[in-house]
Formats: sequence, structure tokens, C-alpha cells
Amino acid sequence: MESTPKRVSKACDACKLRKVKCNGRERCQQCSHLGLHCIYSASTKPRAQGKRGRIILEYKNKTSITKTTSPPVLVASPTQPEYDQAFFLDLIPDYMEMIYSFHPVITENELRKYIKAMDTDQEAKSFIYAFGGCTLNLTRYGDKRTEDVLQTIKTLLKYSIETLKPPYANFRSSVLRAMQSLFLHNCLMSMQASDAAFYYMRDAISAIELLRVDDKELMATLPPPERARRQRLHWQAFIHERFVAILDYRQAISRPLECLPEDDPTIPLSVQTGFNQIIKLFRLVDTDFLKNWLGSQSPGSVPSAWIEAKSRELEGEDVDYSEGHSLALLTTMQRADLAITREWLRTLVWRLAMSQALLSTRPSKDCLTLLFPIRLSQNLRQQVTGMSRDDIEVHGSSIVQKLFEITDTIADVLIHVPAPTFEETALRIEDYLFILDFILKNPNLDQTRKGILLEKLKRLQAIFPERLSAYIPF
Repeated sequence: MESTPKRVSKACDACKLRKVKCNGRERCQQCSHLGLHCIYSASTKPRAQGKRGRIILEYKNKTSITKTTSPPVLVASPTQPEYDQAFFLDLIPDYMEMIYSFHPVITENELRKYIKAMDTDQEAKSFIYAFGGCTLNLTRYGDKRTEDVLQTIKTLLKYSIETLKPPYANFRSSVLRAMQSLFLHNCLMSMQASDAAFYYMRDAISAIELLRVDDKELMATLPPPERARRQRLHWQAFIHERFVAILDYRQAISRPLECLPEDDPTIPLSVQTGFNQIIKLFRLVDTDFLKNWLGSQSPGSVPSAWIEAKSRELEGEDVDYSEGHSLALLTTMQRADLAITREWLRTLVWRLAMSQALLSTRPSKDCLTLLFPIRLSQNLRQQVTGMSRDDIEVHGSSIVQKLFEITDTIADVLIHVPAPTFEETALRIEDYLFILDFILKNPNLDQTRKGILLEKLKRLQAIFPERLSAYIPF
């Protein structure tokens, strides 16, 4: 039988300074949430009242300097922390600011309702654990992605899976169950646990199928906002599955709905517009696209006419420009997702053409030229120049996979297709390094893909020493 984690009768140093409630555990909840050193110092004379503005920063600086010279009386041990309602309520602002636009299903009011019920409702608790893990996974990047944060994500993931009820005979599907599986899928993808991630992706799709979103008569009985929300849920699973099908060469089973989600006045117009745009892009990953991608090893299996048609679609020739006003409402995070996803899909189509020996130096169509990825790199650089790393890294491991495919393809072209002039070579390398720098500094890049990119960088440094010898990738 496991022993109960020890408690002490006083607050830790950090909670004292911040004047917040401390639960007295060896590693208290507040310190676990903020990544602080949880220290219980011996009693001293009462401290003078100080200003609260820089308390957390001052405490971090103090403990980082003194921890090796002044051992605390009690330091946190690696016992499992306790996550109460306050912990999850603190995550809601980050979720609404950085996640809801790309997962527009569970609202802030619903989150608050489930958090309030989590102490008595196992289904709500299991979902909230997944919500917490996914929110931390997508909003803690760069310097914020500490070992403590990674451990918290893994712990919340474990708690969510352990408390997820299996589908017994009385099982009834729900939007909540589907979103929980999608949140678990997101976390597992970032952990490179592709098999487990795929399992929960299919679990989400099964839950959505049971909701019968494609049944017009059933959907007509629902209030319009709920009907639109379930349509967005269906499309979200469709998008994620299409991405996984390309990434891991897997079959896709989710079918597209006949139309985009209905207009929903209960969500911001920018959220609806951005989500509709990403749906339009992934609708292009249709049955023929997947069939060609999965069967591209067979010469002659992909006709040039299909390559040309798909390239035209991805170039946006069929864009409805009447949406221009609403597109202007998109955030830079949404624009980053759309820009990189479009260039990624165009890169995939070009690679299909290359696998079928359809490329040449003087093709009838630009999409069939050997230098097409070079033009894509120029376009991508122009689009992301005004974006911050945060705008890109918030999309997690999926954006890393897309940037990897783009960067790896550009490197191959630079290696095998020389530029006619010195000036053009310089411009190509400059665009390549701009994108390479973005991906190499992304914490979600796994070691295998990083190794591939660094190996090709070495080859390019040998070919173009005057341009690349001074480049240090970290």
C-alpha cells in the first residue's frame, strides 16, 4: 500500500512570498504549476511586506543562486503532485488565446463547468486531465518547456488514460469523449508515441461516428450552435487523420462532410474563418491524393495531369476572394498555420512528381520544374518573416513535421541542382538558412529528423564553403 505524501503545517517559501494558499506537500501544487523550487525554510523573524510585482522572478533568481550553498530544510521529492481545480482554471486563458482557434469545440464556459464537477464526476475529471496536458503541451515552448513541465504533461496524460472509462454495454458517445481522445492524440504525437497516438485518433473518430454527424435528419433536431460545433468536431478529426495518413503512411477512414461547418454566431468570426480555411486545404488531401501518396513507389501510377490540377488547387486559383474581409481578421498564429500547411502540401505534390520522373529543367508547367521547391522557399520566407517563433511553435509537433518536409526537400534541390550564377546561389542559400534556423531551434524536433537536416547541412557546407562555413545551427 502506497504511503500518503507528507504534509507540513506551514507554507513553502514561494507561497509565502506570493501570499497564496500552499497545500503543504513536499512539492506543493503551486510550485509544480509554475516550475519553482519548492522549499520549506526554517522559521526566521517575520519579513517586511514587499511589492508583489516581481515576486516570482525574484524568488527564481534567489533559489537558483543559493540552492548549492544553502541547502533548504525540506526539498520536494518526486512524488506525484495533486492537481486541484485552481490548477486547471489557471490554464483556461492560455487555452482560449492559443488553442481554441485551432480546436474550436469545447468553450470556456464548458471548461469551467467540467472543472467544477471534476471532484465528483469521473468523466469530467478524466477529460480535464487531458485538457490540462494538451494545453501545457501546446503553450509551453522555448524556455517555458522545462523538465518539470514535460513531467507534468506525462503525469496528466497518465491520469487521463487511467480514469478514461472503457465502453461497456451502456456506453454513449459524446463530444467530450471525442475531444478527450483528440487531446490525448496531440500529446502522444509530441512524445513521438505514434502507435498510441494513432490509437486515440481512431478512438476519437469512432466516437464521432457514433454521434452520426453526417445524418442530416438527426442533426436537424439539434440547436444550430450545437449542430455547427459537432460539424467542427468532425472536420477537426478529419484534418488530424489526413495529416497522420501522410506522415506515417496510414490509411484514412474519416469521410469529409458535404459542406463546411454552418455559420455559428456564438464563436468569433476570426475563429470560424481560420478554421474553414484549414478545412479547405485538407479537403484537397482527398482519396486520390492519399492513393497516389501511398502508392507513389510504383512508376507511372501518378499522371502528370493530376499533378498539374492539384498544384493549381493549392496555388489558390479557386480562392473565393469575397472572403477577403474576414481573412483580414486572422491572427498571426492562424496565418502561420495556413501558410506553412499550404507550402507543405505543395511540396508533397512536387515530391510525387519527382517520384514519377515527371520533372525537367524546361517543363510546360512550373510545378514540374526541378527548381519548384526553391520558389516555395522564397514564398514561405516572405510569408513568415513578420511572424514570431511563438506564432509557429504554438502548433506543436505537426508544424515541425511540415517544416521538416519543406526544409529537407529544399536541401536536396540545393545539393543536386546547381544555380546558374553566384548571386542566385547566394539567394537560394539565404532562403534555405532562414527556414532551417526556424526548425532546428524548435524544441519539438526529434533527434532523427534533426540528424537528417544536420547531415545535409554538412554536405551543403562542403559544396558552398564560402556561404555556409560560418553558419552555426545552434
